Amino acid sequence: MLADFAHNPHGLKLLCDFVSKLDYPAKIGVISGTGDRRDDDIRELGEISAQYFDEIIIRCDKNLRGRTADEIIGLLKEGITKVNPSIPVMTIPNEDQALDYIYEHPRQGALYTIMCDVVARALDKIRELKEREEKEGKMSPRPV
Repeated sequence: MLADFAHNPHGLKLLCDFVSKLDYPAKIGVISGTGDRRDDDIRELGEISAQYFDEIIIRCDKNLRGRTADEIIGLLKEGITKVNPSIPVMTIPNEDQALDYIYEHPRQGALYTIMCDVVARALDKIRELKEREEKEGKMSPRPV
């Protein structure tokens, strides 16, 4: 699992360029858009994601910065569909719920790349899930 702030097209492109060099059979992006960005910038986040990931989970930041979750999700989906209309896309707007989903339904050998709203908080959640998983003896997404 890889977590990064990457909340603009340039940052996400750099992150995805790095991820593309890693040897994983599947790459799953947990993406979000920032509400105070231009429509085209949010769409571009979806386009970049569709170029680099095999599957996408869309989530929303806690602070939507002037937009509704539906607006942000819609723009991301427009970008994704423009590049790869057949890519599997799931929407789990809440970041904690998206992370819970990943840990409850891990895909063997997949790299999960998560665009985090607050990286430190997301890492705390990931540690919590990892500890819970170790106590329960479950398999988690492979860490980077």
